[in-house]
Amino acid sequence: MDESEALKKLISTFEAERKVKLQTVIVLNLIGWPLLVIGVALLFVYVFITQHLALLIIGTILTVAGLVLAVVAGTKKSSFIRSVSKRLQAEINKELFPDATYNVNGLPIQTIMKPGFFEAPDRYYTRDYMGATYKGIQFEKSHYQLQRRDQRSDSHGNTSTTYVDYAVGTMYHFIYGRDFGGVLRILEKSGFNFSRSGGLPKYETEYINFNRKFSVYSSDEQLVFYLLTPQIQEKIMSLESKAKGQFYMAFMKDELFIATNDNDATISIPFDKEMNDENMAGIIEYMAIPAVFITLLGLTKTKFEKNAGVK
Repeated sequence: MDESEALKKLISTFEAERKVKLQTVIVLNLIGWPLLVIGVALLFVYVFITQHLALLIIGTILTVAGLVLAVVAGTKKSSFIRSVSKRLQAEINKELFPDATYNVNGLPIQTIMKPGFFEAPDRYYTRDYMGATYKGIQFEKSHYQLQRRDQRSDSHGNTSTTYVDYAVGTMYHFIYGRDFGGVLRILEKSGFNFSRSGGLPKYETEYINFNRKFSVYSSDEQLVFYLLTPQIQEKIMSLESKAKGQFYMAFMKDELFIATNDNDATISIPFDKEMNDENMAGIIEYMAIPAVFITLLGLTKTKFEKNAGVK
């Protein structure tokens, strides 16, 4: 994604703010951590060597003061990173998706489960819905967090229940004009795909590197070779490289589902190094990922139009 002048100006603003925040955090840490170490050392001496009340009082004061300063430093850093992420995403959305709608709730669980990437959860959360159009293609996305129930019993017969995350990331749902009449599912081999084939036959392409990276399942062999051209395979490899974690895709009739099962780890706003056009480019591209998907996969091209004909 090419950066606009507004984005370049915003990055310059972020860098000016980062320098100030970084100096503040460094000072807080330079004071806080030594106080914490000295305080803990005095408390150690009080507990194990000599019980002078002054050691307890001074040690407690220094430990608390050091902890407070360290926490304040961490809070200022995380607060700045959240602010940058929020303002940057707002500018990108304003430029690329001016008609976007938002909701604190996420996609319905039926939409999350429809492509068959994951097993049904015992408990789930979805949030941060966004819906928009880009170059005439409708899309929606949201965060998902799927959990399974884990029950354990101890030697006394007491049972405890916890819920464990097994899938966390972002689901993207695109709608194009043409109904291909079948299903094409592409699953990254790293990680664990609970639903696997979903009862669909497995196919391989002529691209060896693609076959090593992904498992391909489809209801129609012709659909595999019609949609997974060598160029599209290269672009899917490129898309996968932009996200951490597992990458899943499914073409289903006139819909495309993409899940980046990355445990929300893909975006990492720099704090300890300079913010410039170069090191922010990847972050901007990921925040604009619906547009990237639509462009690289060619969803606006003739083959995806409603009247493109029968495959």
